[in-house]
Amino acid sequence: MTQQKKRPLFREHALQHYMQRRENDILPRIVSPPVFLFVWLLFGIVLASGIMAWLERVPVYVNGTGIVVESEHKINAQQSEVNALVFIPVNAINHVRPGSHGLIQLGSATGGYFNSTVTSLEPLVLSPEAIQTHYMLSCSAAQQITEPSVAVHVKVLMPANDHVFNGTLLQARIQIGTQRVLALLPILDRLIGGS
Repeated sequence: MTQQKKRPLFREHALQHYMQRRENDILPRIVSPPVFLFVWLLFGIVLASGIMAWLERVPVYVNGTGIVVESEHKINAQQSEVNALVFIPVNAINHVRPGSHGLIQLGSATGGYFNSTVTSLEPLVLSPEAIQTHYMLSCSAAQQITEPSVAVHVKVLMPANDHVFNGTLLQARIQIGTQRVLALLPILDRLIGGS
C-alpha cells in the first residue's frame, strides 16, 4: 500500500489569516468613543469641583439679638453710624473679637442687612433676667434672649437717609470664623473637623 500524502484539513493561507486576526488587539465594544470621552470629562469636572470645595472657605456666623443704644452720627452725606448692643451666646464668645465684622438687620425681618464692626465686649456673662434688668430692655427685646449671653458693642454703618431710634430691636450675625465648603456636609464635617 502506498502511503498517500495527508492533506491538512485547513488551507495554510486560511490558518495564517485566522491567526493574524486573533493577534490584533480587539477593543471591547462596551462604550462608544464619544461616551468614553464624556465620562472622562465628567470625572474631570467632579474632581475639579471637589478640589475647589476643599480649598474654598465660607464665613461662619453667630446669631444674636440686640438694641440700638445711640442713634446716628453722620459720617458724611451718604452714611451715618449707629451704636448698638448685641447679646451673643456664651459658647461663641471666644471667637468674637474687636474688629470682627457682622451683619445687622434693624427692626422688622423684611429690612436689609447693614455692615457692622465689633468695637468692644462686656466682661460679664449674664442670664436673660439679669440682662433685662441691667440694660433695661423692653419685653419684646428681652424675650429674644433665651440663654446666658455676653453684651457686644457694635458700630453699624447705614445710609444717612435711614433714621433709627434708641431702643430699636435688631438681629445680628457676627462672623466668628470660616470653614471649608466640604465641612457643610454632615459626614465630611466629622472627617475633616469643620476647620
